[in-house]
Amino acid sequence: MRARYKAFILSLLVPLGLSAQEIGLLRLDAPREGAKGSASLYGGFEEGGYKPAFQASSLWKAGAGAQGVLHSFRTSWQGSFSFEQVNGKEMLTSMFLEPGYFPVDVLEFTPGDKTRQTYRMGGGFATELDGDFLVLGGKASYSASNYAKRKDIRHTTYGMSLRVEPTVTFKMYDKAGMSIAYIFRKRTESIDAEQVGAATDQSYYAFLDKGLRYGTYQVWDGDGLHLDEAGVGVFPVKEYAHGVGYILEVPEFSSGIEALWKRGYVGEKGYDWFRYPGSELKLFMERKWTRQNLRLEMMLQDDQLEEAVLDKVSAGGVTTPEVYGYNAVSDRIWGSVDLTYGVRFAQGHLKRLQAVLHGGFWTEKSYLMYPFTDRNDRYNASATLVAAFAFGRVDLGLRVNGGIGRWKEQGLQGGTDEVLTQPYRLQFDWDRKMEYFSTSKLGTGLTLAYHLKAVPGASIQAEGTWLHGFGIVLLPGADRWSTTLKIGYDF
Repeated sequence: MRARYKAFILSLLVPLGLSAQEIGLLRLDAPREGAKGSASLYGGFEEGGYKPAFQASSLWKAGAGAQGVLHSFRTSWQGSFSFEQVNGKEMLTSMFLEPGYFPVDVLEFTPGDKTRQTYRMGGGFATELDGDFLVLGGKASYSASNYAKRKDIRHTTYGMSLRVEPTVTFKMYDKAGMSIAYIFRKRTESIDAEQVGAATDQSYYAFLDKGLRYGTYQVWDGDGLHLDEAGVGVFPVKEYAHGVGYILEVPEFSSGIEALWKRGYVGEKGYDWFRYPGSELKLFMERKWTRQNLRLEMMLQDDQLEEAVLDKVSAGGVTTPEVYGYNAVSDRIWGSVDLTYGVRFAQGHLKRLQAVLHGGFWTEKSYLMYPFTDRNDRYNASATLVAAFAFGRVDLGLRVNGGIGRWKEQGLQGGTDEVLTQPYRLQFDWDRKMEYFSTSKLGTGLTLAYHLKAVPGASIQAEGTWLHGFGIVLLPGADRWSTTLKIGYDF
């Protein structure tokens, strides 16, 4: 019964999968030989106007997933697989799979339906060597997505993410050890845009965002957007990252750190229109008692976008790109702090309470057109309270969350009498983005799970969420709600 409550609580609070460092720590507790895992099918609906511009006014989603852990005499294996399809209505702006992740963005302005399919798989192992003192292992995770819009300007976006983490764990004494991993990550996306039909080439416009919504706005196949560049044909982004990870685990305390150094490129075949170096730093500390835990997580990331000074040189009927240098056009730094406190109860219907406090900041600067500069600083804070109950075969989860945000902007500065032409900005879209970020919000969620008596391990789960933003002016609505139905099986 206790394992059932733990599985239900984890479904509310924790994403699937283990890091490579955690994979090695699977062997600390001398686990019993055997296998355990879970599988699920789900479908859901989401609707409402309180949303970022790139999100659908309404969407349907469906998916399936499975994960499991197998322990043998000296080795543990872990694996997972999932698939999800999302169909969204009235979608526009960003063509990327995860808007805001890369320092550039490409926006289009014709509302239409979009379909997104995402495949994820991962696996890892840990095996004991050298008299149970040394554990070798690792994990690999892979995801692939395609994202299609079938209304001009239509596009198909392909994305891939690969992360590989070989690891070594040293077992110091009973239920204590430290794990070190090398981390390699590769992420790519490419946007294939086109126009079909009788409309002229001048009918559809797009915008290339180079930071703070400053950039190039022109017809979608113009040279400044790179969506239909001769010799390339797509808008490709690729990113490579290398780093290290470390976790220390003792009976009442654990801590870890992960540091990555990344370098990204926009373009291919010699047409490297942009490049961006960056770094990521994450760390956590957790104190554990018999029925309580306190966890602190911190994250800091940065990147700097540089645009190539590029020319096309023709010789002997062959045109090749020539890069003469790079100009800095924007940079950004962002971070967050999360403090989580949880307590478990042995008696009564209330099984667990968890409270999370979150704080974040963003600083972005633009130097797109010399001598003009701009800067934007943003801050947000939120609080979430989750309670898990059990009533016989019924599990109940309640969640209440709220947040606030603030932002301030320097404004465009640096113009002179000799330089009057200012960089173009997509001001309305930027104002709408800032409103969504900064409005105070309040949300709630309810999850009900029923465990079938006739089929031990099987359950039916229903979830509903609601989010409300206060003081809405530019967004199409003040509310967003969702429902999800899931059928699961634990084995």
